Amino acid sequence: MRLLFHCCCGPCSIASVEALLAERETPTLFWYNPNIHPLTEYRSRRDALSQFSSEQNLPLIMIDEYELELFLRSLGPETGMPGRCGICYRIRLEKTAAFAAEHGFDAFSTSLLISPYQQHETIQRIGEELAARYGVTFLYRDFRPLFRKGQAAARAQGLYMQKYCGCVFSEKERYEKSQNLEARPRNSELRTLTPDPRPLTPFFQRLTLLTGADVLEKLKQTNVIIFGAGGVGSWCAEALVRSGLGKIGIVDYDTVNASNVNRQVQATSLTIGRSKVEVLKQRLLEINPDCEVNIWAKIFSKETAVEFGIKKADYAIDAIDTFPHKLDLIEYFFNAGIKFFSSMGMACKIDPTRIKTGSIWESRGCALARLVRQRLRTRGFTGSFTVVYSDEPPINSGSNPSLSEGEPGGKKRINGSCVTVTAPAGMALASLVLRDIAGRSPVDQGSEGKP
Repeated sequence: MRLLFHCCCGPCSIASVEALLAERETPTLFWYNPNIHPLTEYRSRRDALSQFSSEQNLPLIMIDEYELELFLRSLGPETGMPGRCGICYRIRLEKTAAFAAEHGFDAFSTSLLISPYQQHETIQRIGEELAARYGVTFLYRDFRPLFRKGQAAARAQGLYMQKYCGCVFSEKERYEKSQNLEARPRNSELRTLTPDPRPLTPFFQRLTLLTGADVLEKLKQTNVIIFGAGGVGSWCAEALVRSGLGKIGIVDYDTVNASNVNRQVQATSLTIGRSKVEVLKQRLLEINPDCEVNIWAKIFSKETAVEFGIKKADYAIDAIDTFPHKLDLIEYFFNAGIKFFSSMGMACKIDPTRIKTGSIWESRGCALARLVRQRLRTRGFTGSFTVVYSDEPPINSGSNPSLSEGEPGGKKRINGSCVTVTAPAGMALASLVLRDIAGRSPVDQGSEGKP
């Protein structure tokens, strides 16, 4: 079958063409995109496709016409979403279908079918209508599962990566969005932001059914910093990124060791000896490449506190277990005015149903929480903050071979721990962030506690 394959850009073509080749279909690439503006952007995308076709030794037909006037006339007054997108698809696909019919191709298709940001059903409907009109087959494929693979391959090959859909209106909306981000307030003052003009990625559609698109938009603009990437913090990070968080910072000085495998997200037999934060960053970007992930392989202390950009965060998570640093971190969060949530003791426990959330001053049954309260009182701390804790009585049935081994950062004793508690505690911390953004937080963070 002779296939004419419309290409919107190089990055979107890579994985979709690879899939076609796996079907033993060798496509002829076809460039016609009068929607792309300005001229510099048009040329960058055109040249990226030319580079890709040359490297892959694939035939390429270019209708190299920069037609701003034609595109604007075709839109008329329909400059908003989603109406303009359907017109844009039709302009490009009609040229492709007509060229295919005139030059003896059996079928046509498009790389637009790989993008989760495009209106997939509209593209399919228009393609089938044009196929009937011009007497050629529209080859429909849902390439969307290959989108991230194609993006990664494009970066590896050094292809130009565009920052917006293509038309002058989408570029304008991208600019307006960036202006909103610069002007947005912090913490609990997060306001309703200009929605991202792209359709929702399928990754978070199920979450949107629970929270609504406005909450997902806020999540995409939210920055959370997590201190501690162990059994609790690593699961908290994963839950937040799987929920559409836009920016995350992770702080942990340690490397993965064999004893971490039973409870930490990033710990596997293949990652032992590697930096915890580096391995976790790689995993999080595989989940959502659009999330900005920053890492620090350092210990938090009073001396290093200013190095992590804490005051730029919307939320902070305390998931560290070195006690003096934990107290310093809590005080720093509170004095910086950052909304934060803190994990208490999850070692020596196994029952996830005993995990609770509440004010540090109201938590009961947790030895670490009791010690935190006592030490905060001696420091004159009177603030209130929300903690995740377990009231399960501690257990430690096995022997501990490492009681005498000290660890960096002041941790002297190693206790038994289990993923059935650490993971739910991390999930609970992530849930506190999600619920606060959605206006459903069960606990208010006040300025006065109960010393």
